[in-house]
Amino acid sequence: MTNQELIDRAASVLGTRRTKGGLFGHVGSALLSDKNEVYVGICADVSSNTFCAERNAIGSMITRGEFKVKKIVAVWKDKDENVFVIAPCGDCRQFICEVNEENLDTEVILDASKTVFLRDLLPNYN
Repeated sequence: MTNQELIDRAASVLGTRRTKGGLFGHVGSALLSDKNEVYVGICADVSSNTFCAERNAIGSMITRGEFKVKKIVAVWKDKDENVFVIAPCGDCRQFICEVNEENLDTEVILDASKTVFLRDLLPNYN
C-alpha cells in the first residue's frame, strides 16, 4: 500500500463533530499492520481526556490480535477541506513502541513521499 493510499484512508474517516463536552473526528489515522490489514481511527477530544486517532486505530488492530505496525499516518483537514499529514504526538510514539518493541521499525508517514522510522522519532528510547 502506498503512502498516498494510506493518507486517503485516514482522510476518509474525518468528520468533525462538536458536542457540549468535546470534539470528535477532527484527526484521522490509518495504519498498515504487518499482516497487511488496514485499521483506521479518529480522535476523541473531550474535556477530561484526549484519545488520539493513532491509538484508536491501534486499539482496533489489537482487538483483532495484531501488534505490529508496518506504516502509520495521521491527518487533519482544515476548513477549506485541505488534508494535512501530522506527526504522531509523543504519547502516541511511545504507545506504538510499547505495543510491540519491534514497532521501532514502523514507517511513520510524513507526506506522500516521505517516511521516517519510529526509532528516529524516539532517539533515546531504551
